[in-house]
Amino acid sequence: MKIFLIYLVVGIISNFIGPLAKHLAIEDKHSLKENKNKSWFYRYSFIILTRSFMTIFYPVFYFSYYILKRKPQEPVSFEDKLNTSLVKRLRNIGEFNNTAPTEKTNDEKIIEIYTLICSSFRKASSEKQERIPADNLNTIAMKFFKVYEEFGENFMQEHLEYELKKYKNEGLRPEYQRGISLF
Repeated sequence: MKIFLIYLVVGIISNFIGPLAKHLAIEDKHSLKENKNKSWFYRYSFIILTRSFMTIFYPVFYFSYYILKRKPQEPVSFEDKLNTSLVKRLRNIGEFNNTAPTEKTNDEKIIEIYTLICSSFRKASSEKQERIPADNLNTIAMKFFKVYEEFGENFMQEHLEYELKKYKNEGLRPEYQRGISLF
């Protein structure tokens, strides 16, 4: 019984000191970020569960860390991976067609513009009880990247409002009906 208590005490201490503690702190931050819209009980119960698990199974971590020389990897969210691949693909299409988005626009702005354009046109199409295919939304977004890079954000916003009104009144422009596949 004393050996088991010593084992647990060492496990609890390793949760707060050393490489396991550093790794768990990174995991805690990632978990809180990923579950920011969930209830506090859900967010913190997962952290407590992870730390409890590592209190019992800490020798496996240390065996992997010191004997097998495997270092824990930084957690990456699915959304971050998806956004990275989306930006890369949009830049490749722009480079191939010699158009925007170029290096003038940072990755976060590309995601912001793409999300704004697609969600605005989706909302407008649902109001018209229509559906715009994703490939056509990609074409529209590519046009707006060019507008953003040439004329700036304020003009792009004004142009978006104009294009949405035009779409609601006359339908989708013929040049927007060509699709660009991202995959």
